[in-house]
Amino acid sequence: MDRKPKLRALKDLPIYIEEDHHEVLPHIFKNIGAKHLPIEKNTLVHFDSHPDMLIPKDLVPEEAFDKFKLFQKLSIENWILPGAFVGVFSTIVWVCPPWSDQIAAGEYSFQIGRNKLTNQLAVTCLESYYISEGLFTIRSNLDNVKEIKLIVIKLEESPENLTEFKDQMMRVQEQIDEVDHYILDIDLDFFSTLNPFVTLYSEAGLYEKLKKIYTFNPVPQNMEYSAKIELALKFGDERREMLDKLESIFTYLTMEENLAMYEGPGEELLGPISQLVDSVRKHYPRQEIDWKLVHDAGCTFDDSELPHHISSKAEIQTMLRLTEQFLDRLDKSPTIVTISRSSCDDYCPQDQVEDIQMGVLTLLKMKFGRVTEHHCYQEEGGN
Repeated sequence: MDRKPKLRALKDLPIYIEEDHHEVLPHIFKNIGAKHLPIEKNTLVHFDSHPDMLIPKDLVPEEAFDKFKLFQKLSIENWILPGAFVGVFSTIVWVCPPWSDQIAAGEYSFQIGRNKLTNQLAVTCLESYYISEGLFTIRSNLDNVKEIKLIVIKLEESPENLTEFKDQMMRVQEQIDEVDHYILDIDLDFFSTLNPFVTLYSEAGLYEKLKKIYTFNPVPQNMEYSAKIELALKFGDERREMLDKLESIFTYLTMEENLAMYEGPGEELLGPISQLVDSVRKHYPRQEIDWKLVHDAGCTFDDSELPHHISSKAEIQTMLRLTEQFLDRLDKSPTIVTISRSSCDDYCPQDQVEDIQMGVLTLLKMKFGRVTEHHCYQEEGGN
């Protein structure tokens, strides 16, 4: 006997537009509550220059099941996987532009669950994206486990490997064919993206100095599987320990002028950091330095950097056309659409965001017909 609750069809396709990307998750939850979306195992088709698939450091697994606590802990880079942990998403299709390489194109099957050793969420995915954040662990360390299927597909005009692209596209089509509902999620920085940290205290050459301190050496790909697991656990522990030390040092700088009297974790790192501090102070003598932001900028380095590609008008039109072709191939309307502008945090160029948004909305209206736009970012108080 099928005990699945009967879902209610929507007359129009709702489009929820928010400024920050994690603010779209409450709209997905509301549509689940209103029985427009299944309560679990949804497919998310995610157009973005960034994966957004990390995990909040301060999120205790039990809190993920309290939506009010969950929403408070989320940020732009970590809103999707907590949704997978509570069962809302089981398949994620990350559609990325040519200039994004945080996770290689392909298909990944892995688990997310509570790490019994740390009481934090962790994953079994062996990508550097997770190892460099200390989020990787082995399956036996997890309980309350959920399965995740991730398909990463790079959308470009002339794919380097056309056969691979066609195979990935076929897997996406098969996934959409299997489900009655899916969520279409679009970050406008998919079409043109900035790395806001490139210009942070640029006269002091901060970006390159941080790169030398924070860059992560990845686990070699051509290793035997068990050796790779062992090294991934070791590298993850070392990376987490290093980032904790760096956080301690930069927190100290928020209270003190320099590091001359610093005693604590990471003293072996003081040499290059002191040079960085002296350079920033020299070039910005009258400015209050945001050292927390400096550390946050450093944390964006693993074995790759945040994408940085300001598109021309012609490139934006090309990406819109490729998006339309991609949606044509799916041959099915989404149940809801969520859009993130990402302009206030400078990931989508502020002088381009309005034109990109207009182009995306025009495309969606032409493609899907009756839509209802919710410009939530303009409403006082947000959600």
